[in-house]
Amino acid sequence: MAAPDLPSLIRAELAGHAWWVIYLRYGCAAAVILCTMILTQNMGARLDAAPLYGIAGALVAANLLYGIHLSRAAQRTGAASPETATRSLILQIGTDLFLLTLLLHFSGGVTNPFMALYIGPILLAGFLLSVRVTYAFAALATILYAGMAVLEYRHVIPHVPVPGLFPLMAYRNTSYLVVVVIAFLLAIGLTAVLSLTVSGRWREPLP
Repeated sequence: MAAPDLPSLIRAELAGHAWWVIYLRYGCAAAVILCTMILTQNMGARLDAAPLYGIAGALVAANLLYGIHLSRAAQRTGAASPETATRSLILQIGTDLFLLTLLLHFSGGVTNPFMALYIGPILLAGFLLSVRVTYAFAALATILYAGMAVLEYRHVIPHVPVPGLFPLMAYRNTSYLVVVVIAFLLAIGLTAVLSLTVSGRWREPLP
């Protein structure tokens, strides 16, 4: 499962990186709770905080499952193999992109400027996973974000406004949506390419 285009040093340390990402995610869950409290209690944002707290809880629950998976793999072999760590990282990053989309949807959708947070998972993929997987995640992030924008625009799913903080009707402005989605696509694509370039692997042949 661990792609052969990964340098041997990264392959050898993938298990440690997988644990590091788990620890980082606990911090992200705490940040979601803290930011939600600040927005609703100190900044006067009017939104339903329950889904946001639920997403923070889902991050913690997923983390526990990731930790159990890696711990069991380590018990069987003494240490989680690069293949096991790769599967864990792929699952973690894919889940993160999905939960991040839900987080944005319940806090303003495309009017929420924190779409920049998608860059984090793509950077992790570029540094730790294969070229093919990194571009696949970049495509997935674009599909999730653009899909959310289109579904809200067409009222397939309800838009969740945040009065007093984000523009209320921007999600219905076609020009705004086109610009935002194109900017998102460019940002995610450049993030994927730059992260692969920095890690020295983007020109290597795919397996």
